[in-house]
Amino acid sequence: MDALSWTLNHFITSPSTIVYLIHVFPQLNLIPNPLGVGMVPKSQVSAEQIESYMAQERGKRRELLQKFIQLCSASKVKVDTILIESDMIGKAILDLVPILNIRKLVIGINKSNLRKSRSRKGNAIADQILQNAPESCRVRIISEGKEVNEMMTTTTTAAASPSPQEDHKKNGSVSCSCFIPKFK
Repeated sequence: MDALSWTLNHFITSPSTIVYLIHVFPQLNLIPNPLGVGMVPKSQVSAEQIESYMAQERGKRRELLQKFIQLCSASKVKVDTILIESDMIGKAILDLVPILNIRKLVIGINKSNLRKSRSRKGNAIADQILQNAPESCRVRIISEGKEVNEMMTTTTTAAASPSPQEDHKKNGSVSCSCFIPKFK
């Protein structure tokens, strides 16, 4: 939510701006055991059990996204949600950049992932996106409402990134806000 608030405060300059909320969730390979103990491959349960579990997961995603959509609506910003089932979160997001012509990509990470980054273990998803995004797309990493790109990587691309004021001068850009789910 902090990353979306930051995006709305720093990048939204006109009512025609579209914010894409991208949610990448893992592929469904295992579901809870019908007997209540552990997880089992989906091939070992009935189609009805799979559909029931998938409906529960869709409900959780809908509930999670609704808070983000409401914040965009309150800010009078156009919003579109994109749900992607993939085990490769960074790649899935990077693949959308040219398709949606994304010029500004904002990614929220939590405090524990930021600490991992500082300890050189890195945040694999944020680092992957920051290092592999095309030059036409400015990536911002946000933690607790503050931009933390410089803590994520030492690439010159992040250091040479223009200020938010410079970004405001460009017309026709699309903002994108991504977040890592708290549940899978």
